[in-house]
Amino acid sequence: MERLSAPARIYQWLILGLVIIQLLGLIVPVNLTVLDAICAIGVSVLGLPHLSRSFQVATLIFFLAGLGLMATTGLSVSHLAAAITSMVDIVVLLVVMQLFLIPVTVGHYQAAVGAFMQRHVHGPKQTYTFVMLVTHLLSSILSMGTVAIVLSILGDSIRHQVKDSAHFAATSVLRAFTLGTLWAPGAATIFLISTVTQVRWTRLFLPCLILGLLGLILAYLMEHRQPYMRVQPVPSRSEPATPVTAHAPLLGLVLAVLVLLALSFVLMEKQVASSMDSVTLAGLVVVGGWLGLLGCRKADSQAFKPVLRQAGRTYWQRGLTGGAALAPFFVGIGTFTYGFEHSTLSPALTKALAPEFAHLGWSVIVLIPLIVVLVSLVGIHPLASVALIGKIIMTLHVAVSPLLIALSLNIGSVVAYMFSPFAGIVLIVATLLNVHPATVSVRWNWRFSLTFLVLSLGVATLLSFVF
Repeated sequence: MERLSAPARIYQWLILGLVIIQLLGLIVPVNLTVLDAICAIGVSVLGLPHLSRSFQVATLIFFLAGLGLMATTGLSVSHLAAAITSMVDIVVLLVVMQLFLIPVTVGHYQAAVGAFMQRHVHGPKQTYTFVMLVTHLLSSILSMGTVAIVLSILGDSIRHQVKDSAHFAATSVLRAFTLGTLWAPGAATIFLISTVTQVRWTRLFLPCLILGLLGLILAYLMEHRQPYMRVQPVPSRSEPATPVTAHAPLLGLVLAVLVLLALSFVLMEKQVASSMDSVTLAGLVVVGGWLGLLGCRKADSQAFKPVLRQAGRTYWQRGLTGGAALAPFFVGIGTFTYGFEHSTLSPALTKALAPEFAHLGWSVIVLIPLIVVLVSLVGIHPLASVALIGKIIMTLHVAVSPLLIALSLNIGSVVAYMFSPFAGIVLIVATLLNVHPATVSVRWNWRFSLTFLVLSLGVATLLSFVF
């Protein structure tokens, strides 16, 4: 195991402490908020240097602004602890979702996906669809790690089948991943929006899933006439018939996601815990059960245990810290939103701006995503703009349903993720494909981004009446 420095080890244990305290809070009738806040502060202090410059600035601004707002009504230890921990459950959820990488690695699902593609997926159009579906599926549980996994296991197949492979891979992977953030349990955006707008994840999920599937269909329709889609693949040698059991790994991935969603909904409906805590518990159960099934299926347990240990080490060294990478940011955002709600500014702002926003009416639904996208073009992360805009809009009590406001914020964040050259996912895709970020985001995606924005806002409006 790679030897870590003392601060890095402390950082890991503090993150683990956040998870344990969050889970204990569900079963122990003791207020652990102060202890949770101490761990959150420790994680933030040690994690802040690892954030990008823009995230560091945003985190400090939100945190200090939150303290200033809270000071207008009086600071206290209990209120400060509640503010700091108000969004820690999102961090815990992301840390737990990274656990899914263990069964995916132990079960060799990456290799299975690659083998399935070589045997059954032929031609650029089939390949484009398959890459989008795999990316969309994996993004629901693996978050940012999905991009590197998909491009590593499917990159060679894409290059063999398509002449303009960079354009092909960038549009398929980027769009499928960002559309997954609309609904995926492994994405932070939907839970941040749920927290800010007070619209439960159970109510957001189905409309957001519909919008995500609509985006996938639109992405294919806008690309299927591109020149690289007409290039015929090089004929390959005929492969022997594949037994049905060879499809089991893909079915296993689909089943894991379905069980995660179903169990999450059951826990929420039974009111066992909040939306985020329910998904966290469901994730732990699914990962544990998945690993148990993989262990039972292994004929040689001696071969299973070393792979499991190695996957566990990888999670401890990278997955744990990767899941908590934005912990300082969520502490800052949480402090600000809590401070805003409990400050004297909130009622004053409502009194001053409510009449102006009342005149906007339904046009505010168009204004929200446009603001999120525009500010992302100057380097402001969508998570920051979504939290700020969402909190202000909800405070003003605009005559629009909270669900439609939440959907509008979600749509704006998705378009910003794929259209801004500064978005983290764009930078990852551009680096892996060795192209300029602006080429990936603006040149190759501006038509899709604009079309999806207009179409999805119309569909979201209709869905807000249905749901």
